[in-house]
Amino acid sequence: MLDALLQGLGQAFRPDVLLAMAAALPAGLLFGVLPGLSGLTALAILIPFVYGMDGFGGLAFLLTAHAVVYTGGAITAILLGIPGSPPNAATIIDGVPLRDRGRAGEALGAALAASAVGGILGAVALAVLLPVLQPVILLFGSPETFLLSLMGLTFIAAVGTGSPIKGLFAGVFGLAISFVGYEPVSGIPRYWFGSTYLLDGFRLVPLALGLFAIPEILALMAGRGAGTHKGGLPGRQVWDGIGAVFRRPWLTLRSSLIGTGIGIIPGVGGETAPFVAYAAGRQSDRNPERWGTGIVEGVIAPEASNNAKEGGSLVPTLAFGIPGSSGMALLLGGFLVLGLQPGPEFLKNHLDIGFGLVFVLAVANLLGALLMLALAPLLARVVTLPASLLAPGLLCLVVLGSFSVANDMNDVLATFGFGLVGLFCHRYGYNRAALLLGFVLGPLVERYLEISLNLYGLSFLGRPLVLVLIAVTLLAFLGPALRRRLRARS
Repeated sequence: MLDALLQGLGQAFRPDVLLAMAAALPAGLLFGVLPGLSGLTALAILIPFVYGMDGFGGLAFLLTAHAVVYTGGAITAILLGIPGSPPNAATIIDGVPLRDRGRAGEALGAALAASAVGGILGAVALAVLLPVLQPVILLFGSPETFLLSLMGLTFIAAVGTGSPIKGLFAGVFGLAISFVGYEPVSGIPRYWFGSTYLLDGFRLVPLALGLFAIPEILALMAGRGAGTHKGGLPGRQVWDGIGAVFRRPWLTLRSSLIGTGIGIIPGVGGETAPFVAYAAGRQSDRNPERWGTGIVEGVIAPEASNNAKEGGSLVPTLAFGIPGSSGMALLLGGFLVLGLQPGPEFLKNHLDIGFGLVFVLAVANLLGALLMLALAPLLARVVTLPASLLAPGLLCLVVLGSFSVANDMNDVLATFGFGLVGLFCHRYGYNRAALLLGFVLGPLVERYLEISLNLYGLSFLGRPLVLVLIAVTLLAFLGPALRRRLRARS
């Protein structure tokens, strides 16, 4: 194994591989900064460029671009209140209040440092798991995946601020709209009202852009929002944000482990990890009511998890040829284009390539954060632009991002429809992040519950790992109330 590790290190630092990474880095960051252009879009556009490349060089090129997308997305989320990619929506909860209080530099420093540390920790976890991961993944069948998805739903009321009842209502509404379209197991269409567009259900990118981008753009037009928070980006603030990550090692480590763990389980979804990490950080805080008001911990938790999940997603992709996320599904296509077939035999014959990708992932996350730190003062000037210039430009990007998902104008119309929902939620205090989380988790809970019942009946609840996950879910759900009661007695 040591030989494979050293060979992987040598491959990762070959001149042609470093050149491929240098070319992919700005491309991935750009896809992250532009609203709606996610890692999935980046890989779809960049895969044709790997034809003719050396196998490992092509993989390094694709993985680098995908790994740094969410690093770039944090910039847009904090400065403009618009998620660069759907997983960056969790960063908005505390990132925007920090920006509004004149601490945008601290939020950016914390987000970029947490992204780098989380990405490196995710790569380390991948390196540790590569030789021993097959038995671990085989423990998770549909019942265990159902419980993991259900655990995510218990965090709905914990993301954001305001009334927990309103947060729960928003989450239930997100669940309800996730049921539009074909039923995931039987394929029976539901709630499609005769519209062929609704047969496939609503798409995630138009929903995220509508909920978060449209209200922010309208606030700009009304003279509020990012355009009113003028001034530079103090370097000291950025360094304070970077230091905050290292002054909170347990929060950073726990969030990274949550991201890695969720990334490992195929089908749970990368969009879930930042929200779960955010909710876990809030529930473990002695003063959870601070979260959502603009605290640096609310930026660190989702961003560390966001980048760590990519290391986790590579685990099932390399070990079984089963993509850990939608982005990894396209990366799997990149493997095939380059003549490589992931799976058990791949790790047996090409463990050095697996370790090489570990080093690529770690270096890409570190360099991506450093590059964005260097560009942050320039990017921060965007919030000083007049609303008359900034709002139309952002609106064009939103339309482009929503249309690019499937080249369908109906997605653009859906974005503006969800923009009305976002305005209502913002005006009356309903939790938009909880709505997004309910939408993401709804199909997963439904699909894996139905599969589990068809395969095992109710007896699946007696599986050992399922019982453990039920206990953890109950603890996560009841833990905050129990801690408050204990503190009240003392």
